[in-house]
Amino acid sequence: MSNAEAGPSTAHEIRITNHGKIANWVTFALDHLQRYEDRPLVLHTLPANKGKAPAVTEEVAPDAPAPEPAEAQKRAKGGGLHPSMATIPRLVSVVEIIKREYLKTLDPALAEAGSLSGLHQYNEIGDLESAGYIDRTGDEEQERLAALALALQGRNHAKEKKTAYMRVTLCRGKLPELIGRGATYQPPAVRRLSKSARARVKHKLRKAQQV
Repeated sequence: MSNAEAGPSTAHEIRITNHGKIANWVTFALDHLQRYEDRPLVLHTLPANKGKAPAVTEEVAPDAPAPEPAEAQKRAKGGGLHPSMATIPRLVSVVEIIKREYLKTLDPALAEAGSLSGLHQYNEIGDLESAGYIDRTGDEEQERLAALALALQGRNHAKEKKTAYMRVTLCRGKLPELIGRGATYQPPAVRRLSKSARARVKHKLRKAQQV
């Protein structure tokens, strides 16, 4: 789906991977947020769409990396972190860079009471099993049933494996419905102007009015 085809409030998704370029994601995010005031930006670590997409529509940013191979999605079986978990720190870093750079793009002339408001942030944590991205194999199901049987006999505690993912929504306006969905909220950062900067802005505005 292209930006032209999407609705005015349809979220645009970017999937964070281990091999994608942070600079490309940040550049695309800033352009999107400046051009579409009512369209949130969602950054997440979910696997490539397996036919059961998340609630919001997924789009691919220009120069976005190709989906990771299926073998990488099964890394957890070999003892390593699943990509959806391993890329969470990278997601957090990308989000912080976007918020910082977005503040820098704001025109100081828009300042009110000497401050400029940044982006609203909503954080969601979930697991791939509940989201339907990971299905148990026959062997894994047998292991689960065996562990459950031992737990019922009081000989052991059943262990349930979960694979975490993270989704962050950045937007220029509040989205209270995400709070109802379980998201945590971080208010916008504020860029405060110094007295000299405010004086320059006022001078610039007076000069523009005289022209």
